[in-house]
Amino acid sequence: MPATPILHYRFPEGGRPLSAHLSAPDLVPLLETFYAAYRCSEPEADANLDRSISLGREGRAYRLVGPSGDWEAETPGEAALYYESELTGALLEDTAAYVHLHGAAVYDDRRCLLLVGPSGAGKSTLTLGLCRGGWQALADDALLLDPETGEVQPFERSIRVHRASLETLGIEPERVEGGRMCEPYLWVSPATGGPGVREARRPNVCVFLEGADRTVLERLSAAETLTCLLVARLGGEAARDFECLARLAEDVPGYRLVYRDLKEALTELERL
Repeated sequence: MPATPILHYRFPEGGRPLSAHLSAPDLVPLLETFYAAYRCSEPEADANLDRSISLGREGRAYRLVGPSGDWEAETPGEAALYYESELTGALLEDTAAYVHLHGAAVYDDRRCLLLVGPSGAGKSTLTLGLCRGGWQALADDALLLDPETGEVQPFERSIRVHRASLETLGIEPERVEGGRMCEPYLWVSPATGGPGVREARRPNVCVFLEGADRTVLERLSAAETLTCLLVARLGGEAARDFECLARLAEDVPGYRLVYRDLKEALTELERL
């Protein structure tokens, strides 16, 4: 039997290393592409390796054990999705210095777009479409904002798009460079190199994707809904994070905070 691959990761802005044990040979070629920029050599024997992920097959099903719990999946695509979710959470565990938002960011020579909205609204689909049009992905699904500057930190993860979304864009999966299909998702590896290749960017346009039967893309003229989304996701240092959002509101066209301070915002959110 082939040896079980053990992959080691360390996020530059984080701290402790992470190990992943893979005993699902059919998924290894895909999983080895996940967060390749953050792969590292095997830590020394005395290193703290209390964080690990294991993924294996038990008959026709897959079983994943990670920091947040145990998962069972019936299909390869579902197993890869769970693995990526666990790996993302583990890599970002030691990044509390940043404001964490659910969204994506892309940039070109002149602009940096901040793409936010609920799950399934089309953030990753739009990111892939923009990248095929000449933009570059700065981060997808997980945004790390510097509370001092409002800049988005690079976070190199694959862009994951559902087959149905590819059909909406008229994209044939086999024609996507760097893409690997694992039904029903296409994973597209980042086009750039390792960590540090891209610099942090300050967003200058905010785009809100509204979850609906038909995705609605618009430049914000008012931001009540977006403000609720952002404030609701503030972490343990809410006052600091609110200041970061207020700073963004001053610089991003079409974006404004409708609350005067954090206390007022939280009071209003409790009524929703």
